Amino acid sequence: MKKLSIIFSILLSVVISTSCTNGENNDLPQNPEDNSCYKGTMKVDQNDGTFYTQEAVEVDYEIKNGKLNFVMYKVKFASGMPIKLDMVVEGVDYESYNTDCYTISGDGIVPYAMGGPFEKFTITELSGEITDTSMTLSFMCGEYPVTYEGAK
Repeated sequence: MKKLSIIFSILLSVVISTSCTNGENNDLPQNPEDNSCYKGTMKVDQNDGTFYTQEAVEVDYEIKNGKLNFVMYKVKFASGMPIKLDMVVEGVDYESYNTDCYTISGDGIVPYAMGGPFEKFTITELSGEITDTSMTLSFMCGEYPVTYEGAK
């Protein structure tokens, strides 16, 4: 019984430490309130001639340590996905061409969701624009092309 207790304690400590390994995303914005983030349409090319479209997707961003981070809240990338999840994308390059207006780009960014990295869905070919009223994103999520258009 004592060995079982020790094994359980070790497993619990591993689970706790791995769920907190991505320290930066703990400071990202929490689930948004109405009108505090961008809300729009996400389209995912299913690579079979069809698109999965999700309306009212909420996206928020922050700039931290010289990089832009964004969160897509409660998203599904296919109709067969059993749950919606929050996807965090950190370390995006950006250029400011006006106050609160940014062009963004990135390649080879591993997103985080459900407490860990999703390496199979590495973000490549990321480009977009963020203004004080709108956000557009285009990227490959693994092998799937994704677009997003939202407004505040």
